[in-house]
Amino acid sequence: MAWKKTTFVSLWLAALSLAICSTFIFMTCGLKFSVFHAGLAVHWQDFTDNSALSHFLWQSLPESEHWSDYAFSLPGLIASAAFVSSILLGSFAALRLEELNQGLIADRQADMHRWESLLVGHVHDGPPSLFAANASVDGAYTVAAKQA
Repeated sequence: MAWKKTTFVSLWLAALSLAICSTFIFMTCGLKFSVFHAGLAVHWQDFTDNSALSHFLWQSLPESEHWSDYAFSLPGLIASAAFVSSILLGSFAALRLEELNQGLIADRQADMHRWESLLVGHVHDGPPSLFAANASVDGAYTVAAKQA
């Protein structure tokens, strides 16, 4: 059971990382779009983040003033697919985790009812205790005393 729970939590974390990656790519697309839409001459060396990923994204994106060119570029399509995948994967993992938790709650309640019925059944089915015998005698004596 813990293995399934760990798997669904891992799927949810993977969906979260996909969403973060797609957000990073969308921000890069927006940055390059706004730079070229404004007519600025900015290159990837002008930014403080000179990582290989930033360089790759900057070089992969078109130099255009139209947003659709960025959306239909390779990084834009990858970001869109990652974003949709993150929603689907995160929803699937969250729903399965909720079903698993509901199953655990139902199992616990069934165990509680089972123990409850065993305990109640043992008290009623067992031999009469000293207190139960005295209670029935006292009850009969009290009724007889009131009639007299």
